[in-house]
Amino acid sequence: MITEALRLELQRIETKIDTKLDIILQFLTGRLETAPPRLDTPTSSEIALLRSMTPRQHIVAQLLVMGWLNRDISELMEIGENTVKLHVRAVCKKADVKTRGQAAMIYKSIMDRVHPDEYLMLSGGLPVGWAMSLKPNEPDPYRPLYEPRKGGNDA
Repeated sequence: MITEALRLELQRIETKIDTKLDIILQFLTGRLETAPPRLDTPTSSEIALLRSMTPRQHIVAQLLVMGWLNRDISELMEIGENTVKLHVRAVCKKADVKTRGQAAMIYKSIMDRVHPDEYLMLSGGLPVGWAMSLKPNEPDPYRPLYEPRKGGNDA
């Protein structure tokens, strides 16, 4: 079973490489009139995934990429750990994965390739490198995106 899954994944990767090499060769030999499409940009389905997420889910996704625990996310966002679990579950569901590690890998891959201006728009105002720029004991200018809402409903 694992061997078959690995074989299929290798085939998929080989196909992607062959397709991209063909485009590059066509461009270099003059058979392609325009520049080849950028190979390092997110797909339309990846952009749709980012668009479907709430600002809080973007916060959680970035913190998952950084390896934060639910308890630490809970403290930062000033919400309960159960609410964090709901956000993590939603992030995983939108990425169509079962574990937070898988979700972190997917979001890291997308965030590495998305243009910062596009991510800023898709995330509701959160910069793509926000989680990496967090500094202990310093105010976060993006706190309004994740601060607890009045009325007690954190989700």
